[in-house]
Amino acid sequence: MNADHPTFAVVGAVNHGKSSVVSTLAENDEVRISPVPGETTECRRFSLREIFSFYDTPGFQNASEALPELLPAEHAGDPLEVFREFLDRHRGAPEFEAECRLFKPIVEGAGLIYVVDGSRPVLELNLAEMRILRLSSQPRLAIINRTSADNHVAEWKRRLGQNFNAVREFNAHHATFADRIELLETLAGIEQSWKPKLSSAVALLREEWTTRLTECAEIIVELLVTALRHRETSSAQADLAARRDTVGEDLKARYQAAVSRIEARAHARIIALFGHHLVKAEANAEHLFADDLFSDETWKLLGLEVAQLFTLAAMSGAAFGVGLDVLTLGHSFGLFALAGGAVGAGSSLVIGRQRPELSVNFPRDVTWLPRELRGLLPDKFQIGGRALAVGPYRALNFPWILLDRAIGTFCYVINRAHARRDEVTLRSASLKDALAAHGLTTAQWNDAARKKCEQLFNAIRREKFRPEQRAELRLLLFARLREISDVRLDFGAASPGNGDRLG
Repeated sequence: MNADHPTFAVVGAVNHGKSSVVSTLAENDEVRISPVPGETTECRRFSLREIFSFYDTPGFQNASEALPELLPAEHAGDPLEVFREFLDRHRGAPEFEAECRLFKPIVEGAGLIYVVDGSRPVLELNLAEMRILRLSSQPRLAIINRTSADNHVAEWKRRLGQNFNAVREFNAHHATFADRIELLETLAGIEQSWKPKLSSAVALLREEWTTRLTECAEIIVELLVTALRHRETSSAQADLAARRDTVGEDLKARYQAAVSRIEARAHARIIALFGHHLVKAEANAEHLFADDLFSDETWKLLGLEVAQLFTLAAMSGAAFGVGLDVLTLGHSFGLFALAGGAVGAGSSLVIGRQRPELSVNFPRDVTWLPRELRGLLPDKFQIGGRALAVGPYRALNFPWILLDRAIGTFCYVINRAHARRDEVTLRSASLKDALAAHGLTTAQWNDAARKKCEQLFNAIRREKFRPEQRAELRLLLFARLREISDVRLDFGAASPGNGDRLG
């Protein structure tokens, strides 16, 4: 084994999925994977952030012919010395070119991961390969990776169990983080002398996963803060009503485009955080979602239900009313609180699951009001000025839809194996179905979590979001992401050459 960190040579027959396994274990979707037999012609080393290293090796070329020369390793004091002598004898020989390349990391101390296709029958050639790897005496794990519906797994397990320390079924195209951890922990258990370093590496990988969840929670917090506070303004004079309408429509379009870019950048950061390059969510490029953030389909399907919006709207409206009661020293006898609750609740019913229209704000001079009262008024009541503005968007469901789409992006990338090479477009309907099936939509959060989030969203909207509140929201989202990361979601199987369009 490598002195710095655990190293494994991934070996096996041609076109049994070795490169797919390497890609998934190393979290690297840039490993070359091809349906053409023998595409991997040399050893390539891939590291999982210097925690583990994996060699993608060429398939065996002439295992049956190589086996007789390696049989002395069975009784040798140093079995690897027999393999080194084989390399010395055949270096440059075309008939054993592949064997020389795949033996190189083995004689340097790499552990072995033998990949077989459980949808194919066991051949005499495979038996020769198994025996060669057993003769190396290196710790070895066999992985059964099926590439079609045909099933010869039972036969493979019987044969592999005679030659390997452990045998596991592993679908490289559907493996999650939990699957990878389980496989690496299996590796830690197959050789006692390796266990401390392998166990330490697995613990480091778990710790790094927690760090990524924390970073993802912060990305989502930043998305919410930026999107909920965004405003587009125009300094154009708008004395004429017709001119004001034209400028207003332009501002609405600019606002929607700007917020969509903010969301796309956040999604791109989440995707990059988990090491994906083939899933795209870039500003001014094809977005991860087929449905735009401001589309009717998005607002119909995502976010909270009407009853939940009603409750939160009543709470938000009542909170505003209580503020006015305080400013009047209680002489309103609670009327402002009652009115605020009624207005808030009424607005949620009007909104329902439809997207409310963006409004154009024309500033009004309210300098005559006490400063405390001015701070409670909507943003359109600013001091003087002639600028038109669109935003911040006050729709109660807006942050919840942003949350659903961000969490959907997170769910997709952590459940997408790096061995996949298909493109993806998420659709709101299928996204909601996948999340709802496991209770992961924001509408399925408990009442306490929703109310706490809405309080924090209100603080963001009013630009009174304190650092300790930001930390509270990040911690709340981290807990949710941690819970989600333990759930396996099926977003649809990949088909070579076809896009995975959800919906």
